[in-house]
Amino acid sequence: MQNKLKYAKILNNICNYYGIDEEKFIELLKNRDNKYILLLILKNNHWLEINEIKDIFNLKTSKSINNSLRLAEEKLLANRFFREKYFELESNIEGNGMTNP
Repeated sequence: MQNKLKYAKILNNICNYYGIDEEKFIELLKNRDNKYILLLILKNNHWLEINEIKDIFNLKTSKSINNSLRLAEEKLLANRFFREKYFELESNIEGNGMTNP
């Protein structure tokens, strides 16, 4: 139950950041960069639960999540625009006091 609350808080924060409602959030995740950023934020804040992520993204295996995380980490290192977008969103989340102690 507590993990679901964590996900709800982070997803609500992302919706607020982009100025969208929860229905448009799914459309936001269709963009691969946005999906990668979400995975990195969840991982870096120790909120990444593989079973929960499989449910959210309707995935059948953990391997696809691990591959997406690997690609996201590579993109974070190689792409300046992606890196700026990630750190801006992460900073916004920290500013709202949503990170784990």
